[in-house]
Amino acid sequence: MARSDVENVIERLRKLGEDGLGSIFNEAMTNQRMRQSLGRAGERFMENKHNFDRNVETVLDFINLPSKRDVRDLKARLDHLSSQLLNLSIKLDRVLGPTAAPRAVAPPKGVRKAIKRPTGSPRS
Repeated sequence: MARSDVENVIERLRKLGEDGLGSIFNEAMTNQRMRQSLGRAGERFMENKHNFDRNVETVLDFINLPSKRDVRDLKARLDHLSSQLLNLSIKLDRVLGPTAAPRAVAPPKGVRKAIKRPTGSPRS
């Protein structure tokens, strides 16, 4: 697509505004050369976007920052672990049954509670 063609289209868009946008779009789509040019431009845009995204991920990896993909993968792993933990909790509740009352946890052996003595009282 020649530069003058693009400038002509842009100038016509400015003059016509929103009302004429549909007619210009239809005209552009009936023109085989313009349709091919727009297709190639779209392909180049997507290729450039892919290269840009890959380069940004490389830079983020180089400076040790997570990319969107890394965060998304981490979230998926955390969601999976969370669901596994929930399933384990449900299975544990089934095993213990409704009659099992929660038990108090005993302190580990060798740990004694400190006895508080009133201040100023003699030791026996």
